[in-house]
Amino acid sequence: MSLIDHPNLLRAYCSFTNGHQLWVIMPYMAAGSALHIMKTSFPDGFEEPVIATLLREVLKALVYLHSQGHIHRDVKVILNLHHSIRVEA
Repeated sequence: MSLIDHPNLLRAYCSFTNGHQLWVIMPYMAAGSALHIMKTSFPDGFEEPVIATLLREVLKALVYLHSQGHIHRDVKVILNLHHSIRVEA
């Protein structure tokens, strides 16, 4: 995964194990996950244009991953305060 390079993918700085636990160090994304934002600020859900934008950016990242021969089993949409949409890779 260290060769992955796409603007919509959140790259890990490093990872390590501590006993049976795996720790992954990633950049801080201040706005948090799309799920957290929806639960705290949009209890009735996002409006359709927001959903369309999130899906478009996530699909760009997944198309890139698949073109590189990678699959992802746990997609998390993360947002920062500059409105960039990233997927944990």
